[in-house]
Amino acid sequence: MSAPAAAPSSAPPPFDPDSMQSRVPTELRMQGTWLRRCARTLLGVVASPQRVFLRCPEPIDHGTALRFLATLRLLPWLGLVAWLGVAFVLSPERGGVTSRSIHVLLDPAMLEALSVWLLVMVPVGMPLLYFVCGLVSHVAVGLTGGASRSVGASMRAVGYAMGPALLGVAILDVLIFTVGVDGQLFFLIATGLVLAFLWSASVGLARTHQIHLLRAVLVALLPTVILFAAFAGRAALQLEDLPFLPEPASPYVVP
Repeated sequence: MSAPAAAPSSAPPPFDPDSMQSRVPTELRMQGTWLRRCARTLLGVVASPQRVFLRCPEPIDHGTALRFLATLRLLPWLGLVAWLGVAFVLSPERGGVTSRSIHVLLDPAMLEALSVWLLVMVPVGMPLLYFVCGLVSHVAVGLTGGASRSVGASMRAVGYAMGPALLGVAILDVLIFTVGVDGQLFFLIATGLVLAFLWSASVGLARTHQIHLLRAVLVALLPTVILFAAFAGRAALQLEDLPFLPEPASPYVVP
């Protein structure tokens, strides 16, 4: 008499730890140097955000995300501050104040002080953008149907998506303070940067919370507006001409 056939097992398959492993290169500590991982992360966010944001392991590593953003934003900023400091020390005397379109609204002395203060506060503004944009995105996800992941997961998705835009603005800052940039050209480039951020952030939020991409695009519009306002507000203080204000009547400010 043959033995009865064994009943099919209802036990779940064994857990594969690699199934929840992050796909963000900066979070894979054993895969090359830090700068190499930053370059791969930057390229992945731009070229294949679907793959980069495929997994979102908890707890969220905010330190690595902020270190990635600091590498992109603060290294050009440090070079710019050093260059401006050396130029200030070596200049024999202070020249006239260049006239700008924004002088129609703000006093030149106040404008210069505000511009320098905002430049010095870049290391504070960068993490502030990370947390504010992530928090706004998470609230929007919750209000449009509920969030399946934590607020930290939303910050991670939006933060990594912010990397290319921050690098682009850092390079524009260097150009504005050294050789000058046309106002219309700046706003054209800034618009392209925030549109790229909108796409990457939408994909990141959709993958993180497992929501429809169209809903993620609507959610990502909020941090996109915040990011563009931050970029444009700082640059408007330094650009010589602005599309929405009349051109200066003279090249220098007449007291």
